[in-house]
Amino acid sequence: MAASATVAHIEPAVLRWARESAGYSARRAADEIGVDKWYLELVEDGHELLLLDEAEKAAEVYGRSLASLFLPEPPDEEPQELQFRRLPGTPKPPWGPEVQLTARRVSERQEVALEIYEALDEPAPWPARSERLVRTDKESLSAVVRELLGVSREEQASWSQDDYAPFRGWRAAVERLGVLVMQAGGVPVEEMRGFASIEPAEVPAILVNNKDDPRARAFTVLHEFGHVVLARRGESVGPATERWCESFAGRVLMPSDWLREALDASEARTTFGRVRDVARTFHVTPLAAAVRITRAGLVSRDEGGGVIGAIQRRGRERDEEEDGGGRGGNYYLNQVSWFGPSYLRLVFAALDNELVTLPTASGLLNGVKVKNFARLRNELEAR
Repeated sequence: MAASATVAHIEPAVLRWARESAGYSARRAADEIGVDKWYLELVEDGHELLLLDEAEKAAEVYGRSLASLFLPEPPDEEPQELQFRRLPGTPKPPWGPEVQLTARRVSERQEVALEIYEALDEPAPWPARSERLVRTDKESLSAVVRELLGVSREEQASWSQDDYAPFRGWRAAVERLGVLVMQAGGVPVEEMRGFASIEPAEVPAILVNNKDDPRARAFTVLHEFGHVVLARRGESVGPATERWCESFAGRVLMPSDWLREALDASEARTTFGRVRDVARTFHVTPLAAAVRITRAGLVSRDEGGGVIGAIQRRGRERDEEEDGGGRGGNYYLNQVSWFGPSYLRLVFAALDNELVTLPTASGLLNGVKVKNFARLRNELEAR
């Protein structure tokens, strides 16, 4: 170590906590930080010190502020299992670093949103706008939700201009009720398509994997919204409710009467062709259409099962270039996608009302530069 190098006097237990709470093994953390594994272990055992620039990199890797690494002792945080109960849809614990970091950021944004509502002296809209869902019997929920979302047949049918239109439409409808909808793409689709964060209850949030097919993302929004609805009703959420939420999303996206009409209107000669036509009508994936049609009893189980199996054998319907979530590298559009329109509008509202400073707003947006705010606002309003 050079004599002039600045060292970071971090408590070993705090550094170990930061790594373990982020889900990193010592080897992977060392690789990400740029030090040897044996050296990181010596630091965590209190026999060596990181340089300041290494500590800054560690904070970045672990998704923590640099200041948090200089705490006198590890903070008292909820166990991962308790966090998991509030995040239906995530992989089974233990989570990998990408899921842990994403979950933490979603939770932080929910807390920020709630604080902004309070500072603006405005109630968070979700509790009032969802009150009807508490009084509705469970069998009628999908129809009532469809009504509350305010998406007509004509509007849904019009979402044919591009593959992303259905996702944008359903996201906007869910956000109008007071639920934050964000995207992230650091996790393979096979591991996680999305999850719901149901606390704080006043500002629930939905996270969607932007590596997924955009039509599938629309389904994921409504699937996770099912978890949010159940939580609002005081019912349990978690792995046991996955099948119900899948059925719920299918009924909201493809109401029974319209589904039957669409299937009858198809002139295709095969069941697969009819399913494909229905998928185009509702702007969903063929798999989602096949499952919904089969569960609705509009084709026999054997017939529907054969189509479902054929679709699944084909694997993913689009390659990474087509559905990989990158919208042509548009920086501002990506920011709108990752944060979600509602969260961005809240941050800008706090800025306009002088509740936060420009540097603070930049921090709330993960370092988006102040000079980029105007163009980001323009992209937001274009949504």
